[in-house]
Amino acid sequence: MFATAVGTVNSLKSLQIHVPTAVMTNQDAELMCTYDLEGAQLYSIRWYRNMIEFYRYVPKESPATKVFPVAEIKVDVALSDQNRVVLNQVDRTLTGEYQCEVSADAPLFHTDIKAAEMVVVEPPLIKPNVTSNRLSYVGGDHIRANCSSPPSLPAANITWYVNEQMVPGFTANHVLNFSNGYASSQATLELEAAALSPVPTLMIRCEATIFDVWKESSNVLVLRERSANPASALGRSFTDVSKVNSQSLVIDLAEYGETRA
Repeated sequence: MFATAVGTVNSLKSLQIHVPTAVMTNQDAELMCTYDLEGAQLYSIRWYRNMIEFYRYVPKESPATKVFPVAEIKVDVALSDQNRVVLNQVDRTLTGEYQCEVSADAPLFHTDIKAAEMVVVEPPLIKPNVTSNRLSYVGGDHIRANCSSPPSLPAANITWYVNEQMVPGFTANHVLNFSNGYASSQATLELEAAALSPVPTLMIRCEATIFDVWKESSNVLVLRERSANPASALGRSFTDVSKVNSQSLVIDLAEYGETRA
């Protein structure tokens, strides 16, 4: 059982743990632990994953480092020391909570521990895909675009772009979970042309992201306006209704307009 503090911690302070929020599968992960012993000697550094110790550093022992066999954890001993631990080629099983425990030496043996979560990301094998119920439009048309991001771990977040401007406030995705732990994401963007748009062409795409370690853009849908009299399009508006899981977001698409040549 871990103790967050032992005794009055006056020889150990400012303990901080730095663990990547997310890391791609098969990449290395660097875990950092910084602290201030205020002049005391270091007794030990211990690293745990989900309460199971996998790395220990005791400067008075020889060798100072000791690695404990824990499934799928591969410690790079040459790059690990009293401040950091490097894990080689992490995989999805290493998602979890990591704890760093620091102990000062005798006579007080003050101890503190901090924890942080790390997610190992397995991205989709292919980029997201956008489809639509039409490839051109006239006034009054209802345009529905669907974006799907293939299975990944965890599910990707989807962001919509219309004429390279992000659709704001669009945060809801429909997630399909699979028994193997993977999940796919789907989102629907609905555009309702109250009248013809002042924009002769609408370019619609989606972008899938997983934390800040993976990002991929879909194909671009190009929808062209059908109008027998281009001059009649002046002053007309376009309204956007974005719907996902019965949640709606109404946006004035005039903001996405371009000036006719």
